Amino acid sequence: MTAPGADDLSTAAMRAMAARTDPDLLAAAVSRDTATHVWPEHVRNPEFLDALRKSGRDNVRAIVDVLAGRLRLEDVNPTGALAFADLTAELGIPVSELERGYWVGVRGFWREWFRLARIEAAKGEGTLEELVGPATIELLDYIIHIVGIVVARYDAVRAEILRNQEDRRRALLGQILGGAISAPTGELENLLGYRLRGTHLALALEVDERAQAERVASTLTETSGALGSLMLLHAPGTWMLWLGYAGAVGPKETAAVARAAAATGATMAIGAPGTGLDGLRRTYEQALDAARLHRRIGKQPPVLWFSEVRLELLMLHDEDAARQFVADELGELAGADERAERTCETLLAWLTTGSQSRAATRLGVHENTVRIRIRHAEEVLAQGLSERRAEVLAALRLRRLLGPPGPR
Repeated sequence: MTAPGADDLSTAAMRAMAARTDPDLLAAAVSRDTATHVWPEHVRNPEFLDALRKSGRDNVRAIVDVLAGRLRLEDVNPTGALAFADLTAELGIPVSELERGYWVGVRGFWREWFRLARIEAAKGEGTLEELVGPATIELLDYIIHIVGIVVARYDAVRAEILRNQEDRRRALLGQILGGAISAPTGELENLLGYRLRGTHLALALEVDERAQAERVASTLTETSGALGSLMLLHAPGTWMLWLGYAGAVGPKETAAVARAAAATGATMAIGAPGTGLDGLRRTYEQALDAARLHRRIGKQPPVLWFSEVRLELLMLHDEDAARQFVADELGELAGADERAERTCETLLAWLTTGSQSRAATRLGVHENTVRIRIRHAEEVLAQGLSERRAEVLAALRLRRLLGPPGPR
């Protein structure tokens, strides 16, 4: 059991030692230790080193004042530490590094405090337990308190920086997409963090949260062979992503994107590759057009390529004309009855695959069934089939999209 007044006596010894301690000597050791073990690549910058030293000095002075009983924890206001949090946020240094800097600083402070405590104990100014025990608790209380303040300051500054960067990027992209900027420059690429002088592939991602969009963007960039990516919120729930390539984007690259896109499980529409600023604008418009059509057909399949629906998009610029085209080409097969549905499905599979056997495999029916349905289609098509295969195929694709005639 602890004797009455023992805590007061040990605290008194610690406070007396703190009152005799030179905080600036301690701070120099702590800052040196932190610079060496956490930020060796930054300390060649005199402004960074000066800010680090000021932060260390303010923190150590505050700790010593708390230990000496001259300062209450809730009254601590280390301006140097807050200024250093601002600097690390502006430099984009991860907050985990900032927190690590504090714990390395704790190690340096405690080592120096223990060294001084041994000297004081040898002189009879108190036992080592009295000089170190209470100080350890108060030091940890200080660090827990100050790290909370500093990290909150870092997060606020970083959020403001990112918001400003996002606004700046949005404005620049608006100028590019609107045609006000016609030529890429190195400065423009640096501001966007994206190479404009290459080939671009735009994707319209249908996700609600930024974090989810960033994960999808990271996965697509890493697994598709892209050199970089550019992301922007287009509308609530829709994020535009551009993947950038140095050279041409061919079947190998698009296949890699298709695999990566499917693996993410996200819903998206993808434009066709385009080169330079004109290509960046064109693939963006294509992805948006495909996304609008994607939503119309219920976002199935989850990944829709512009190239798969280019014909439909072209013809849907005049929907009334497209519906009339379907009716003219398909005649009674444009209707909504079950036989017309089966016949159109079979005819589309046959014309798409070019083979009755492959159509049967796709539909899961016997080849004779396919043959019978094709014969029926040849009998009832308004303008025949043999000379108008391209038109019939286009009409079938539009019918699949628009549905049979009926209320809009």
